[in-house]
Amino acid sequence: MYMNVEELFRNRVTEAQIAHVMQIVATLPNRRNEPISGDISGEFDFWFDGGACRIITGCNEYDLADGTRVTVGTIPILSVTIQFSNGSRVTIQQDGGGF
Repeated sequence: MYMNVEELFRNRVTEAQIAHVMQIVATLPNRRNEPISGDISGEFDFWFDGGACRIITGCNEYDLADGTRVTVGTIPILSVTIQFSNGSRVTIQQDGGGF
């Protein structure tokens, strides 16, 4: 079956999407220990503008308001998995680095 180039790239996650998610996780805008009106509801350890976080042994799990879930490993080597609401998944994994 022949697919044109546009079809092949239609569901590709862009670098801008990844950068946006990583910026949110890196800065946790207006982090707070209690939810405020409009925050995501659920069992979370803290909230921030645009999402909330669960601290789990070995990782932090961020739920963003747009349905994206980000899992960041809390081990010395960087490990990030971003699951977008459309089902696309991106994994960023540090390779080596002297460990």
